[in-house]
Amino acid sequence: MEAIGINDLSKQYAHGKHKALDGLSLVLDAGTSLGLIGVNGAGKTTLLHVIAGLIKKGHGSLRLFGEEIHTGDYSYKRRVGFLLDRAFYFEKLTPAEYLEFVGGMYGLRSTARQKTEELLAFFDLVDSADVLTERLSRGMKQKVSLAAAIIHEPELLILDEPFDGIDVPSAEAIRQILMKMNDGGVTVLITSHNLEIVETLCTECAIIDKGKIVFRNRMDAIADSVKKKEGSDGQLSPSLRDVFLQVTSTGKTRKTLSWLQDQ
Repeated sequence: MEAIGINDLSKQYAHGKHKALDGLSLVLDAGTSLGLIGVNGAGKTTLLHVIAGLIKKGHGSLRLFGEEIHTGDYSYKRRVGFLLDRAFYFEKLTPAEYLEFVGGMYGLRSTARQKTEELLAFFDLVDSADVLTERLSRGMKQKVSLAAAIIHEPELLILDEPFDGIDVPSAEAIRQILMKMNDGGVTVLITSHNLEIVETLCTECAIIDKGKIVFRNRMDAIADSVKKKEGSDGQLSPSLRDVFLQVTSTGKTRKTLSWLQDQ
């Protein structure tokens, strides 16, 4: 079953000289865990905002769960958990209040409190459960947003930099729970600048550059190529980092800073 189907998607902002998305096509089968990586401005966040319905797409089509999505469609959002760069929380609510509110919005009226308590414990937020969200640190706010994204047991998770600001122990716990959800059939699409996270969490990786998907492969295929001691040309097989640098604009030569040239 197809979880996400994107065909020839384009988006250009009124103030932009170049297209943020330029004929992008991407299909995710249900149960896939895809890490989407790219340089700043490559189109990652724009793509996720189009899927979330926060901005209108230009040319092209978007399908979720086999159904084409049009501007103003909202019913599919009950099946999706979002964590975007525009954090969804109310700063005048506490984490406990906010998570119960979100659970209620998803129709979990009988289980919202229990799930809230479990999520607060899992994300190590019990001591901050009754503190206004506006007073929390950036990382703690990120945990609240992540908790809200999974409280309704979505079939599809769309996560933009989910580990941004998260401490190492919490990041590992979150990685494990996302892998368990994926093993249970949840489709996961994440963006991240942390290639190690992508390598250890995702089953597939795609690279977006200048609004287009320029590379996609299974993580095990990339890992197998790296494990080979030498390629046919006598060179080490490329790692994900090598592939990323080769196919994006970051592979260009940069001049060093003038004051470091003699060091």
